[in-house]
Amino acid sequence: MFIVQTLLPIFAQTVLPVILVAAAGYGLASAFTIDSKSLGRILFFLATPSLVFRSLYRSELDLTVLQQLAIVTVAVILSSGLMGWLVSIGEDRQRRAAFILTSAISNNGNMGIPISFFAFGEMGLALGSIYYVFTSFMSNTLGVVVASAGQTPVIAALAQSIRVPVLYSATLGLVLNLMQVELPQPLFRAIDLLADAAIPGMLILLGIQLHKAPLTRVPWVVLRSTAVRLLIGPLLAWLLCLGLAIGGVERNVLILQAGMPTAVMAAVLSTEYDTEPELVATVILVSTLISMASLSILLWLML
Repeated sequence: MFIVQTLLPIFAQTVLPVILVAAAGYGLASAFTIDSKSLGRILFFLATPSLVFRSLYRSELDLTVLQQLAIVTVAVILSSGLMGWLVSIGEDRQRRAAFILTSAISNNGNMGIPISFFAFGEMGLALGSIYYVFTSFMSNTLGVVVASAGQTPVIAALAQSIRVPVLYSATLGLVLNLMQVELPQPLFRAIDLLADAAIPGMLILLGIQLHKAPLTRVPWVVLRSTAVRLLIGPLLAWLLCLGLAIGGVERNVLILQAGMPTAVMAAVLSTEYDTEPELVATVILVSTLISMASLSILLWLML
C-alpha cells in the first residue's frame, strides 16, 4: 500500500518521464544503426552548454550557494572514489581503477539534470546544472588520471579539461548574471532553442548507450560498486550538508545528484585506457536500472 500511495506517484512524476524517453532511445538503437557519437557531439558542444548557460544566466544563485555547491560536490566525488578504492582492496590495479571510476563518476548530466528539474523546477535545474559542471571538470581531470592508472600526469589531465564547453558556458552565464547584462533577444532565443533540445537529447542518448551495455551476468563486484554509487554517495552528501548547515532545495538537489547511477563517461575513460571496460559498462547498466527505485526512495524522503 505504501508503494502504491507514496512511492508510485513520486516515481511517475519524476523518474518515469526519464525512463520513457530513454526507452525511446533504446528502442531506436534496437531498430536502427544510430550514430551515437554525432548525437553526443551535438549535446556536448551545443545543446548542453546552452542549457547550462541559460539556467545560470536566469538563476538567482549567490556566491555563497556556489561555494557550498563546489565544496559538497568535490567532497562527494573524492569520498566516493575513496570508498571505491576501499571496497576493491585485494583486486588488481586495473580493477581498482575501474571501481574508483564507477564509484566517483555519476550521471549528473543525462539523468541528474532532468530529474532535478522534474522534482524541483527551475531552481533544481540551475543547481543540478552547476553540480554537473563541477563533476564534468573532475571527470575530465582526475578521472583521466585514475583511468590511466596514474600514467597520465595531472597537468596533462587538466589541459584536457579545457576542451569541456560547459565550463565556459557556465562561467559566462554566471558572469553575465552577476553583471546583469541583458542579451539581445534573437541571441537568447537561439540559445533557448538549443537548450530546449538538451534534456530530451540527453535521455535519448542515454537509451542508445544503455543498449550497447552488456548484461550477461551480474558479478558481486558489480553490486559492490553499485552500492557505493547509489547508497554511499547520497549518504555522504547528506552528512556534508548537515555539517555545512545546507538546507532546502539546495540540500535536496545535492543529495539527489550524489545518488545518480554511474555515468557513461566512466565507460568512455575505461575503454580509452583499457581499464576493465566490460565491468564498467555492466556497472553503468545495473546501477541505472536499480536507481529507478533508489532515486524514487530518495525523492520520497525529501519531498
